[in-house]
Amino acid sequence: MRVLIADDDVLVTDQLSHFAEKLGASAITVAHSGTAALAELRKGGHDLLVLDVHMPGLSGPELLATLGTALPVIIVSGDRDFAVEGYRYNVVDYLLKPVDLATFARAWTKATERSAPAPATQSVFVRAGNDIVRIDLDEVRFIKSDSNYVRFVLADREVTSLMNLKDLERKLPAGFVRVHRSYIVNLRHVDKLDSQDIKIGRALVPVSDSYREELLKRLALL
Repeated sequence: MRVLIADDDVLVTDQLSHFAEKLGASAITVAHSGTAALAELRKGGHDLLVLDVHMPGLSGPELLATLGTALPVIIVSGDRDFAVEGYRYNVVDYLLKPVDLATFARAWTKATERSAPAPATQSVFVRAGNDIVRIDLDEVRFIKSDSNYVRFVLADREVTSLMNLKDLERKLPAGFVRVHRSYIVNLRHVDKLDSQDIKIGRALVPVSDSYREELLKRLALL
């Protein structure tokens, strides 16, 4: 288990690192702010996030909103107020400080049971005319709605399928964000955001005012 521990209290991170080492962690990384934790998570290679709620830079909730639900999370906090909301995300346990080894070990076991190797690329199959076509979602740059059809735009091709954009939005991973009534973008391919558009490669995707605030939250501006 490769674990990232994010807490601004050095004594807490030292204690939790000691616990994780005892429980067999193969690698332990420590971050003392939300922004530092986000930078580490963007590098990849973590199986578990141990997270405080209140941190400088990005708070625990803000970090989770940016991450979505892909990574198992153990919350370790002195604040019980986020407990219910936390379970909207992939929170396997919510521990109130101070935490002892036995309590942390139980949460660790839950996380180990829930964590499973994920495929390097998440693929889906969609109907395109008379064909059924595989699409690697990581490669999708953005999705455009056109009447009753949606167009998946990749670097080297486009795939058009008969479906509703709103229904599709609910099925997509957390890295996809609605930015316009007719567009969903994949955040990993966003190059630039200005007052009206997102630049993705050579394409410009319009951003509606009604979606801008949520988009800015998901971009986790530093």
